[in-house]
Amino acid sequence: MPQTIEQLVATRESEHDDLEQRARNNLRETELILDTATRDGRSHLTVEESHRVNELTSARDRIRRDLKSAKQKRDEARQVLQEETDRMTASEQITTTNTRTPAYDQVGRVGQEARQYRPDDRRTGRNQFLTDLARAQVFQDPAAGARLARHADETAVDSGGEQRAIGTGAVTGLVPPQYLTDQFAELARAGRPVANAVQSMPLPPDGMTVNVSRVTTGTSAASQATENSAVSETNADDTLLSPPVVTIAGQQSVSRQAVERGQLVEEVVTADLANAHNSELDRQVINGSGASGQHLGILGTASTIAVTYTDASPTAQELWPKLVDAVRQVGAQRFANPNLLVMNPLTWGWLLSTLDTTGRPLYAVGGSEGQFNTQGASETAGYEISGRMLGCNVVVSGNVPTNLGGGTNETRIIAMRAEDSWLYESENSPIYIRAEQPLAASLGVLFVAYSYSAFTAGRQPKSVAVVSGTGLILPTL
Repeated sequence: MPQTIEQLVATRESEHDDLEQRARNNLRETELILDTATRDGRSHLTVEESHRVNELTSARDRIRRDLKSAKQKRDEARQVLQEETDRMTASEQITTTNTRTPAYDQVGRVGQEARQYRPDDRRTGRNQFLTDLARAQVFQDPAAGARLARHADETAVDSGGEQRAIGTGAVTGLVPPQYLTDQFAELARAGRPVANAVQSMPLPPDGMTVNVSRVTTGTSAASQATENSAVSETNADDTLLSPPVVTIAGQQSVSRQAVERGQLVEEVVTADLANAHNSELDRQVINGSGASGQHLGILGTASTIAVTYTDASPTAQELWPKLVDAVRQVGAQRFANPNLLVMNPLTWGWLLSTLDTTGRPLYAVGGSEGQFNTQGASETAGYEISGRMLGCNVVVSGNVPTNLGGGTNETRIIAMRAEDSWLYESENSPIYIRAEQPLAASLGVLFVAYSYSAFTAGRQPKSVAVVSGTGLILPTL
């Protein structure tokens, strides 16, 4: 019996067992995340936990499909092994009794066995060889692979037999390219660095408006003029802050053929929908118009602190006092220091590129250790939280606009206290829908990602200072 068939069965058994173990590990990790949230008394998962559960769910679906395929391949390999065992048993019995029945003239043999592919046999001739070659290479058919292995043994033993010495260059149509589907390059998205940095709150389960009481007139306190005289009294008053619940959603229609016969199609589509959703949420948190179903973003919030930087030839040295002014005004009017400086990555990159008159960088990349008179420091010239300056974390987001101002070419820098801007989000956002019925007539599958959220930077508008003006036209490096 050819050893290759036994090895094939062992390989299929191992693949099947490995997938079953991965499925058990996936289930254990998911249960551990949910149990942790329960033990902590939380009714919802953290952003990191939710992201990991989504990853595990996608992995679970892939494992289930792979497990089904592996089981089928394992069973096919077992059947081939059994058929080969039965065939060889019958062959040994025929040899013992010397009663072999000639099926054709001029039998070519390896030992006492007939050839696998015979030119005069319509069923197992040259066409069958090419068919098996295609099925083994393209479809990983174990039965076809076993027949090819037997044929290789035959031609190796009997040098006078039929030889088919071909390389992949001769059968390019039968050797498909192996696309690295698990290493696909996703579409670049700006992400949600600012949405991650502001105060996260659970969205109430009902209603389309979040009502927050904002105290606008406070009580008073003063010295009592004389004993038994009236003490200071000012009636407190509030204003209702009512950010709307916004729905952010995206959809993608995919053919059933692509989903069922492609690789990672569903995973790629849903991941891109999630990334598109997150980037749009971040954009609205920063610069949403408050109209047409959008959040009212930080830049559109009324009564924030305005700092103007007008400069036809802006420099980092001249921008510095404006940044200090933004930070100090938040401290003076909010009575609490800001902790975030939000800017476009192009602005941060420009600041990191600036040098003093002796050629030393004004911003230390790689940390400030050993640096003198630096205005800020960055561990890397990276994304999201990229460094520190003026006691604030620098958060860079590609969603900070660069088309503002009279010339539609200005950007903005925001100094803010993150705890005062609240983002309410529904649990496990975004939520996915995989709908087959709407497109059933055209064999399509509809994927939808959506979320409910509410945002306001108006609880404490003086905790936000926005630097604007012609000095924030991005220079060319």
